[in-house]
Amino acid sequence: MCVLNFAPPRLLQRYSMVIAAIEGLESYYPLLSTNHTIQGNKTPKMTASDIPKEMKRLVVTSAGKGTSIADCTIEIETVPTPTPKSGEVLVKVAAAPINPSDYGSWYNSKPESYPMVMGLEGCGVVVATGGGLTTYRCPIGTQVGFVCTDGKQGSYSQYVVMNAITEIFPMPNDIPIEDCASFMVNPYTAVGILDTAHKAGSTKAIVHTAAASQLGQMLNKLAPMQDMEIINVVRREEQKILLEDLGAKHIVVTSGDDEVWKEELKAMVKELGATCAFDAVAGDMTGHLMDVMPARGIVYLYGSLAGKAGNINPADLIYRKKQLKSFYLTSWIKSGGSYQMITRMISAGNLVNSGLGQGGWCCSQFEDVTMEKAHQSIVDALSSSITGKKLRIRFD
Repeated sequence: MCVLNFAPPRLLQRYSMVIAAIEGLESYYPLLSTNHTIQGNKTPKMTASDIPKEMKRLVVTSAGKGTSIADCTIEIETVPTPTPKSGEVLVKVAAAPINPSDYGSWYNSKPESYPMVMGLEGCGVVVATGGGLTTYRCPIGTQVGFVCTDGKQGSYSQYVVMNAITEIFPMPNDIPIEDCASFMVNPYTAVGILDTAHKAGSTKAIVHTAAASQLGQMLNKLAPMQDMEIINVVRREEQKILLEDLGAKHIVVTSGDDEVWKEELKAMVKELGATCAFDAVAGDMTGHLMDVMPARGIVYLYGSLAGKAGNINPADLIYRKKQLKSFYLTSWIKSGGSYQMITRMISAGNLVNSGLGQGGWCCSQFEDVTMEKAHQSIVDALSSSITGKKLRIRFD
């Protein structure tokens, strides 16, 4: 590779980053080559005449009282099918998962935010492109996952237009595309949590709350691959049984007396050498975790199922040097600058794609719903006392 000796240092740095990115992307995205033949994808290609002029999508038109998802007004909206521009592709959506990260804003946003598109991630098949060099990595017929980033499109739509580089993720061709619906939020969060723990020095074990969730189940499958233990914190005995069936060894049930289960948890933390906890619950749970963690331990908040975090003993922060931090997937992805982000996503993407198939570490168990029944299904799921399958809206 020849580089002109008068190029400014900053330009040289960017040029090197681009070269490194392309070299890495060729291994992560085998479809980058223009002469690539898609293997195993039996999805028939659509012609321009097959693409409808209009499509349907779900939108939140009102937050109602603004206190819960049940208060929201959710409607099916008919809109023009989007047309891809240069560097973009049109995806016929096969399925989209319903994540907690999706519905937090539905009833808790400013009035001017409505009508609000719904859904952050999904999967489908590329049915049209707008041309341009970058679209060669995902030609028509490619199975892809996608992430909606601009707030103008949601994954709960029959069709979406996505940037071919920043919003599209080629999926394995030997897996039914609908089973890749939950490829991003939960799997990448699991990878990010363990990576964050490693960098913080908690290399033997971590504590995880809301551990019977789909994310929690993924962590219990992924952690042994990295020689780590998960100390699972759940609310009910049936959740403990669910995790035991997956092979989880360390489980604390919090339905009894606080002091009893906290002593049990503290003993596990000490025995296994955990110095980090990841809390999706918040509320009083955050303070309980601060109590049981060792001096200089860290509690990472990444959810708020029980509302605002509290019950924190100031002495833990002041004298025992414990820390309360946040974990946010987007921040983890972007940390360290562009080059580290690219290499991180290549590594994480390979790990995730290898585990999406049946029996894989990030394979999700789904309960399918239609657009028409999605709202009520979400309300019913949130009121259920049993951790079940992840809801998935099917569009095919």
